[in-house]
Amino acid sequence: MTPRIDTIVQQVVDSGRGAHPALLLEDGRTLTYADLAQRIAQAAGLLRRAGLQRGQRMVMVGENSLDMVVVLLAAIQAGGWAVPLNARMAPGEIDGICAHCEPRLVYFASSASAEAAAHAQRLRAGAAPAELAGGQLLQCEGAGTAADGSDNGSADDVALMVYTSGSTGTPKGVMLTHGNLDFVTRCALAQQMVQPQDVVFHALPISHSFGLISALLYGLRAGVTFRLVERFSAAKLADAILGGVTVFQGVPAMYTRLHEWAQQSGRALVPNRLRLAYIGGSLIDATRKAQTEALLGVRLHHGYGLTESAPAATRTIGHPPPSGITAGWPIPGIEVEVQDGAGARLPDGERGEVCIRGPNVMKGYFRDPVQTAAAVDARGWLHTGDIGFFGPEGDLSIAGRSKEMIIRGGFNVYPAEVEKAIAAFPDVAQCAVVGRRVPGDEEVVAYVEPVAGRSVDAGRLLAFLRERLAPYKLPSAIVCQAQLPASSTGKLLKAQLKALANQGTQAQEAAP
Repeated sequence: MTPRIDTIVQQVVDSGRGAHPALLLEDGRTLTYADLAQRIAQAAGLLRRAGLQRGQRMVMVGENSLDMVVVLLAAIQAGGWAVPLNARMAPGEIDGICAHCEPRLVYFASSASAEAAAHAQRLRAGAAPAELAGGQLLQCEGAGTAADGSDNGSADDVALMVYTSGSTGTPKGVMLTHGNLDFVTRCALAQQMVQPQDVVFHALPISHSFGLISALLYGLRAGVTFRLVERFSAAKLADAILGGVTVFQGVPAMYTRLHEWAQQSGRALVPNRLRLAYIGGSLIDATRKAQTEALLGVRLHHGYGLTESAPAATRTIGHPPPSGITAGWPIPGIEVEVQDGAGARLPDGERGEVCIRGPNVMKGYFRDPVQTAAAVDARGWLHTGDIGFFGPEGDLSIAGRSKEMIIRGGFNVYPAEVEKAIAAFPDVAQCAVVGRRVPGDEEVVAYVEPVAGRSVDAGRLLAFLRERLAPYKLPSAIVCQAQLPASSTGKLLKAQLKALANQGTQAQEAAP
């Protein structure tokens, strides 16, 4: 059987679990796997009749909702490449991605998202068939909308094209195949990431690889029940935890908001039925990890990966608690090496570039062979641009991105190390460290967001850091902001902060 993921919902039905709840919606409706499979098949037929052919791109603009899930899976079932976009993106961002991928169809989940409706009106989309949940549909013409000819019904066909955040440049379309997704979802099943009896709180945007693959596709293949949330709030999460969900996967910002909610409300979140709490999207420090585990009463798992690796490459799941904070161990079937600049593997403990090889590595960047060749070498290694090292237990630690590395007075400063130290300060909710150019050198600038209801005393923070960091790693400036800029997934937008730092327009700075 060809490894494909276009029938993962139907497979649950065929296994005899069609009556099991698949989606619990915020309006009180429940859809079983049989209901969901029927809607997907019906929508796939409608999309084919609307003009979608195998290998053509289909963009869907929306937020977490039933119709986004149905249309996304229907596009894949129809043979198209699903390109999910968050409706809260700016018009220029939506238009730029559409111009790049040249879709045959664009679906706007307007009935569930005011932002999607605004995009649909701006682009003059027509009404979609009622079976598509009352959304709007735009049919696009032109030679560029044609398939690229590589799809033939095999595992190498593209199923998803997920655009990177573009925090370091122009967004790129990451082509992920049926084979990629079949492999990573089977790995998740083998590691029992989620189990059929689980109830999963799902607030991660399905326009992002974490929410779409690591949560939605993994869970659907396992046959779990999703409590689908259109937009995250700490109160919704707390109610779900106290109401019986067994799994929560989130980004650091979500956990930060949950801590703030617990402090402000004074309510305890234990006892609960949580079996798994998982954090992804960026690094976590020991202090926050310990706080979260005490708050929820379960071990906090995490891992490492990127969209180009579909997305996870390492996890702490399936291993004893590591001695320190790490990204975990390579997932079985995936090779992870730390390499030097010549592509040679470095011994454990030495820092170098983290490289990934395996069935999870992307097919490439859409219509960009130059950047594809730069990312995936002739030996099949995906070069992540991240700096890491392996510990004596065989687990991977991430020190930071090579492009983010700051060279100060001839010393290498990895922002992740400085951020880890800052995050341990009690009044800091989130932080980001960037480099700022000065004549003949670089200096370290730290942006901090205080815990709700508190403020950060820069002098006290610097004194705290002096006990934990070498002098050359200490920030030359600390900038306090009420809220740090973040993407729709909660990922901090360091490119914006770096640009701000290099404009020299800082306020509320404190120099050590």
